[in-house]
Amino acid sequence: MVKKAFIMTIMTAALCAILAACINVSDVFAAPPVVVTAPPAGSGQQKEGSYEYGGLARRDPFAPLLSKREAGKDKGISPLETYDVNEIKVIAILWAKTKYYAVLSLPDGKSYTVTDGAKVGTRSGVISKIVKDSMVIKERVRDARGVMSPRDTV
Repeated sequence: MVKKAFIMTIMTAALCAILAACINVSDVFAAPPVVVTAPPAGSGQQKEGSYEYGGLARRDPFAPLLSKREAGKDKGISPLETYDVNEIKVIAILWAKTKYYAVLSLPDGKSYTVTDGAKVGTRSGVISKIVKDSMVIKERVRDARGVMSPRDTV
């Protein structure tokens, strides 16, 4: 007798759980829709309960904060200045009797040979020194406080 009552209780709870899963709770407890109307243009008055968003003077929240310069957009910009310094790879360092050269590879698959003083990167970086096993790029970047500070990338 107790076993039969226990089985009936379990089956009733399972049936309630299945029915509860089929019902969309938001439809049961949903409030009636609220209609917001804007005042007629030029009236200068707002009705109670209405709101008008004037975000045309604000920036687009989905636009990137930093944008890459495109090749050919600014006159005189080389392909080395269209990519960030972190995207450029050093393939090899070559040397002559008195001078070092670096072979750089860009993300587009092209490679370039550069020497000291060449401009690279989107932040007006300049190659300051090339030695037999490394290359130093000096850039001026904006830090967290908004102050321009020098940064050396090896």
